[in-house]
Amino acid sequence: MLTQFIKGHIMLTVTDNNRAFARMDVDCGVRFKIVGANELCQGNLHNLSAEGVSFQTDKVLANDTEIFLEVSSGGRGTPPLLANAKVVRCCEALNGNFEVACTMKISA
Repeated sequence: MLTQFIKGHIMLTVTDNNRAFARMDVDCGVRFKIVGANELCQGNLHNLSAEGVSFQTDKVLANDTEIFLEVSSGGRGTPPLLANAKVVRCCEALNGNFEVACTMKISA
């Protein structure tokens, strides 16, 4: 069963596929740093849930790479989402970029 609620530019998708949390489709920028590195990288967020995130970037990231990411809320008065994440999958996309999937823990 698939139920969708559309509000603004975010679509919440609820499925019966053993996920603990629903996934939200999102189209916005994401900034991230590999833990231990100084370079600030950018990408485009595709979806997120309470425990995971998927985005596209021009950087190839190895599995188990730890990153710190920031997703701007785009709204005044709402702080950005800050999270520690670990890469679980990185594969080349059709456009030559890389599709990255991570588990994450949201920072306070």
